[in-house]
Amino acid sequence: MELSVDDLLNATDELELIGLVKRAVQTRGAEWFVFVSLHPSDFSDSRSTYRFLIGCRPEWCQLYNANRWYLTDPCLEYARSNTAPILGSAFPVRTAGQQRMLEVAAEYGFRSGYVVPAHTSEKGRIGILYLGSDLPPEIMEPRFHDSRLFYRALALELLEWSSRAVREEAIQATGLTLEEIKILGLIKTGFTAADIATELQISSMTVYRQFQRINEKLHVPRITAAIKFAEEHDLLA
Repeated sequence: MELSVDDLLNATDELELIGLVKRAVQTRGAEWFVFVSLHPSDFSDSRSTYRFLIGCRPEWCQLYNANRWYLTDPCLEYARSNTAPILGSAFPVRTAGQQRMLEVAAEYGFRSGYVVPAHTSEKGRIGILYLGSDLPPEIMEPRFHDSRLFYRALALELLEWSSRAVREEAIQATGLTLEEIKILGLIKTGFTAADIATELQISSMTVYRQFQRINEKLHVPRITAAIKFAEEHDLLA
């Protein structure tokens, strides 16, 4: 029995979700998957905004990290600025390093590949669903294409799942209150301290004290840095 996207939303934790996604893609011919979400402004080696769901051979992930392929990954490069799914055989490859990455991926279960980007807003967190099979492209790529509507829906739901998890983790780790998050959202939309004071019916001095408290919780020197943190951790979604 094929699983629907709604079935996946019933997962109670990440481990169960990975198992359900693996079952769902395998019933449609894929053997492996990886889903990653990130903030599109994150080009850092630390990948602090990246979140992963791994449903493939661990050896492939180890090689991917050891070779730092995440810095030049053509799939990530494509997904940052495109929304349409793309077959592995159609991938634009610009460098020998990118070609090598795809060749090694083929050795570890991605002989046929399909990449499905997911975007929910112009500048917010994005997602990339990688699908793989050991079957040759002439056999598997038509099956990927036939299931494209399901895979696009799946990628969007996984992005929503990931965004919620990132947000909850950030709130738990920092102790930000809902009012403090609201203040950050107002600043992002262009409100001044005086505007915020009027909106919340508090004094400007109280607003500045809240700015300071937010900065202390996030360990940043300025409220602009707090806005950046909030954007990267989906607190203003």
